[in-house]
Amino acid sequence: MENIKNLFVYFRNALAFSYSWLVVCAMLISLAGGGVNLNTLMLVKILVLCAWGSACFVFAFFTKLMKKKGFVFDLTVFFLTFIPVEILMFYWMNIFSGAGTMKLWIILGIFVLICYATCILIDVFVMKKRAKEYTRKLLEYNAKKSGN
Repeated sequence: MENIKNLFVYFRNALAFSYSWLVVCAMLISLAGGGVNLNTLMLVKILVLCAWGSACFVFAFFTKLMKKKGFVFDLTVFFLTFIPVEILMFYWMNIFSGAGTMKLWIILGIFVLICYATCILIDVFVMKKRAKEYTRKLLEYNAKKSGN
Protein backbone atom coordinates (compact mmCIF):
# COMPACT_ATOMS: atom_id res chain seq x y z
CA MET A 1 0.00 0.00 0.00
CA GLU A 2 2.87 2.35 0.80
CA ASN A 3 4.21 1.87 -2.72
CA ILE A 4 0.89 2.94 -4.27
CA LYS A 5 0.84 5.98 -2.01
CA ASN A 6 4.34 6.91 -3.19
CA LEU A 7 3.29 6.49 -6.82
CA PHE A 8 0.38 8.88 -6.26
CA VAL A 9 2.73 11.38 -4.60
CA TYR A 10 5.10 11.18 -7.58
CA PHE A 11 2.13 11.57 -9.95
CA ARG A 12 0.85 14.61 -8.06
CA ASN A 13 4.27 16.26 -8.04
CA ALA A 14 4.87 15.59 -11.74
CA LEU A 15 1.39 16.83 -12.63
CA ALA A 16 1.75 20.02 -10.58
CA PHE A 17 5.14 20.82 -12.06
CA SER A 18 4.27 20.08 -15.68
CA TYR A 19 0.86 21.73 -15.57
CA SER A 20 2.10 24.94 -13.98
CA TRP A 21 5.02 25.07 -16.41
CA LEU A 22 2.82 24.59 -19.49
CA VAL A 23 0.22 27.09 -18.30
CA VAL A 24 2.92 29.72 -17.76
CA CYS A 25 4.34 28.99 -21.23
CA ALA A 26 0.86 29.18 -22.80
CA MET A 27 0.20 32.48 -21.02
CA LEU A 28 3.46 33.94 -22.29
CA ILE A 29 2.73 32.80 -25.85
CA SER A 30 -0.79 34.18 -25.60
CA LEU A 31 0.44 37.54 -24.30
CA ALA A 32 3.06 37.70 -27.04
CA GLY A 33 0.34 37.25 -29.65
CA GLY A 34 1.39 33.74 -30.62
CA GLY A 35 -2.10 32.63 -31.58
CA VAL A 36 -2.79 30.52 -28.49
CA ASN A 37 -6.33 31.13 -27.28
CA LEU A 38 -6.04 30.53 -23.54
CA ASN A 39 -9.50 29.62 -22.27
CA THR A 40 -10.99 27.02 -19.96
CA LEU A 41 -11.11 24.33 -22.64
CA MET A 42 -7.44 24.89 -23.47
CA LEU A 43 -6.54 24.64 -19.76
CA VAL A 44 -8.46 21.34 -19.53
CA LYS A 45 -6.61 20.05 -22.60
CA ILE A 46 -3.28 21.03 -21.05
CA LEU A 47 -4.33 19.28 -17.83
CA VAL A 48 -5.19 16.07 -19.74
CA LEU A 49 -1.84 16.17 -21.55
CA CYS A 50 0.04 16.74 -18.31
CA ALA A 51 -1.90 13.99 -16.51
CA TRP A 52 -1.04 11.48 -19.24
CA GLY A 53 2.59 12.59 -19.26
CA SER A 54 2.77 12.33 -15.47
CA ALA A 55 1.24 8.85 -15.52
CA CYS A 56 3.73 7.73 -18.19
CA PHE A 57 6.58 9.28 -16.20
CA VAL A 58 5.59 7.54 -12.97
CA PHE A 59 5.12 4.22 -14.78
CA ALA A 60 8.43 4.42 -16.61
CA PHE A 61 10.61 5.61 -13.75
CA PHE A 62 9.06 4.65 -10.42
CA THR A 63 7.20 1.34 -10.69
CA LYS A 64 8.75 -1.90 -9.46
CA LEU A 65 8.27 -3.39 -12.91
CA MET A 66 10.66 -0.85 -14.42
CA LYS A 67 13.15 -0.43 -11.53
CA LYS A 68 15.78 -2.94 -12.68
CA LYS A 69 15.70 -2.17 -16.40
CA GLY A 70 18.04 0.82 -16.45
CA PHE A 71 17.64 4.49 -17.23
CA VAL A 72 17.84 4.30 -21.02
CA PHE A 73 15.18 1.57 -21.14
CA ASP A 74 12.95 3.60 -18.81
CA LEU A 75 13.46 6.70 -20.92
CA THR A 76 12.61 4.79 -24.09
CA VAL A 77 9.42 3.41 -22.52
CA PHE A 78 8.48 6.92 -21.40
CA PHE A 79 8.96 8.38 -24.88
CA LEU A 80 7.12 5.50 -26.57
CA THR A 81 4.11 5.83 -24.27
CA PHE A 82 3.99 9.62 -24.16
CA ILE A 83 4.87 10.92 -27.63
CA PRO A 84 1.97 9.33 -29.59
CA VAL A 85 -0.53 10.77 -27.12
CA GLU A 86 1.29 14.09 -27.15
CA ILE A 87 0.91 14.26 -30.93
CA LEU A 88 -2.81 13.47 -30.68
CA MET A 89 -3.18 16.13 -27.99
CA PHE A 90 -1.40 18.66 -30.23
CA TYR A 91 -4.02 17.96 -32.89
CA TRP A 92 -6.82 18.26 -30.30
CA MET A 93 -5.39 21.60 -29.12
CA ASN A 94 -5.17 22.76 -32.77
CA ILE A 95 -1.40 23.18 -32.51
CA PHE A 96 -1.06 20.75 -35.42
CA SER A 97 -4.18 21.68 -37.35
CA GLY A 98 -5.04 19.42 -40.24
CA ALA A 99 -2.11 17.20 -41.12
CA GLY A 100 0.40 19.55 -39.54
CA THR A 101 3.08 21.32 -41.46
CA MET A 102 6.41 19.77 -42.27
CA LYS A 103 8.04 22.56 -40.26
CA LEU A 104 6.10 21.63 -37.10
CA TRP A 105 6.87 17.91 -37.51
CA ILE A 106 10.57 18.67 -37.97
CA ILE A 107 10.60 20.91 -34.90
CA LEU A 108 8.88 18.23 -32.81
CA GLY A 109 11.23 15.52 -34.09
CA ILE A 110 14.33 17.59 -33.42
CA PHE A 111 13.08 18.52 -29.95
CA VAL A 112 12.43 14.87 -29.07
CA LEU A 113 15.82 13.75 -30.41
CA ILE A 114 17.64 16.53 -28.54
CA CYS A 115 15.88 15.61 -25.29
CA TYR A 116 16.61 11.91 -25.79
CA ALA A 117 20.28 12.53 -26.65
CA THR A 118 20.70 14.90 -23.70
CA CYS A 119 19.28 12.33 -21.29
CA ILE A 120 21.53 9.60 -22.65
CA LEU A 121 24.59 11.87 -22.39
CA ILE A 122 23.69 12.73 -18.80
CA ASP A 123 23.33 9.02 -18.05
CA VAL A 124 26.63 8.13 -19.68
CA PHE A 125 28.80 10.97 -18.39
CA VAL A 126 27.27 12.04 -15.08
CA MET A 127 25.35 9.14 -13.62
CA LYS A 128 27.88 6.42 -14.49
CA LYS A 129 30.62 8.53 -12.91
CA ARG A 130 28.55 9.00 -9.76
CA ALA A 131 27.73 5.30 -9.65
CA LYS A 132 31.43 4.42 -9.81
CA GLU A 133 32.22 6.95 -7.08
CA TYR A 134 29.39 5.63 -4.90
CA THR A 135 30.57 2.04 -5.38
CA ARG A 136 34.15 2.98 -4.54
CA LYS A 137 33.10 4.77 -1.36
CA LEU A 138 30.85 1.88 -0.37
CA LEU A 139 33.72 -0.57 -0.82
CA GLU A 140 35.99 1.69 1.26
CA TYR A 141 33.36 1.87 3.99
CA ASN A 142 32.84 -1.90 3.99
CA ALA A 143 36.63 -2.50 4.12
CA LYS A 144 36.97 -0.05 7.02
CA LYS A 145 33.99 -1.58 8.83
CA SER A 146 35.21 -5.15 8.44
CA GLY A 147 38.73 -4.11 9.48
CA ASN A 148 37.51 -2.79 12.86
